Amino acid sequence: MSTTPDSTAFPLDVERVLFVHAHPDDETIVTGATLATLVDAGAAVTLVTCTRGELGEVIPDDLAALRDDPAALAVHREGEIAGAMAELGVQDHRFLGEANARAGHLAPRAYRDSGMVWGNGGVPVPVPDLDPTSFCAAEFGEIVADLVAVVEDVRPDAIVSYDTFGGYGHPDHVRVNRASLRAARLTGVPYFAISAGASGEDAPENHPADVVARADVSIDGAAVLPRKVAALRRYRSQVTVVDTGSGPALEFPHGAVEPVTVVETFRHVPEPQQPASPLSSTDLSDYGLPGKIAMYVLAVVVGGLFGAIGTVAHQNVAGSFPYGVILALLVVTVLVIGFRLVFETRLVGIAVAIGLTVVNFLLSSTSGGGSVLVPGNAIGYAWIGGAILLPAIVLIWPKLPPRPQRGGTGGGDRMNTSPRPVSGSPDANGKNRL
Repeated sequence: MSTTPDSTAFPLDVERVLFVHAHPDDETIVTGATLATLVDAGAAVTLVTCTRGELGEVIPDDLAALRDDPAALAVHREGEIAGAMAELGVQDHRFLGEANARAGHLAPRAYRDSGMVWGNGGVPVPVPDLDPTSFCAAEFGEIVADLVAVVEDVRPDAIVSYDTFGGYGHPDHVRVNRASLRAARLTGVPYFAISAGASGEDAPENHPADVVARADVSIDGAAVLPRKVAALRRYRSQVTVVDTGSGPALEFPHGAVEPVTVVETFRHVPEPQQPASPLSSTDLSDYGLPGKIAMYVLAVVVGGLFGAIGTVAHQNVAGSFPYGVILALLVVTVLVIGFRLVFETRLVGIAVAIGLTVVNFLLSSTSGGGSVLVPGNAIGYAWIGGAILLPAIVLIWPKLPPRPQRGGTGGGDRMNTSPRPVSGSPDANGKNRL
């Protein structure tokens, strides 16, 4: 294992490391050598797998019966990962949501594989018909609570998981990054992101007994490569191990062939030096489907509330100065801007505008007694027109440059060893990619 010269190391004999992965086989493909090396060095290693990979492709024809049976495939992949962990020597493996990886006040559950499709440009995107029991549909806080429960039980010295891109962009991988990084921040445990495989010139110079707490880490897995390959062979349903002139490689269902990584590298993701602004701390993708629905409903209600306040107050004047309508329009504009900035999406802002418009329409109608809250004068027309026009301008305004992803270290942490799509390759549901 090698580290940067200015890093702070701590001895392996007191180390406890928690690895968090999305599906069975992910842990062996990108961190198998590290798992085996840490086990051999005497470290206490815990692996948490968030789903059972029910939507993974099935390669061999003798397992064809599993291709249209996600439940049976889940059971099969449980057996595969158990065999792989036996090869690597990992004794503490947990599926997220089970009793030993679940927040204490919640009943055990299984997080289902969310699946993915290859979108335009070869970018992985969620399936359009996301199962409500899937990992990406679950409440973000529930996932984090489960991971925190594991951290409190294991008390690791480091948490290892994906970079902000999730290696190659699978929605489950991206969410694992967000949740495990959040759990690391809540518990004060250093977080290490899996980074690109190192070349031969980056081979580690130090003995594996050195472990990095606050710097980049390289694990030379040459000594445990046979065990990593043996563990990979356990995943017959997902990958095929092939021998090449330059060493063992993996052939994936979509046809890509990648060398088995010997040197595995990790990048320490430091705590932000300054607290994030509240306006940059919320990501709607962190919410499950119920949370998203609740947020949209709340946005409509808030828009309606401010529409009612503005309707009541917009006719106020000081002499001939119409300060009421000016303040009302300013407030609703800032409101829509705020929602768009906080959630980095126009959809929540549109919900606010819908609530505002509906309430304005209702309150500007003639009441049973014949009076109206919005009289047909210049100020009334300014309020009704401005309350539609100004939010519309905010919502159609070009998107601002994206803020850096939370916990990220830039775009250089992508795992080069992750499978890449080829034209016409199937997605995680067995369908051809777009």
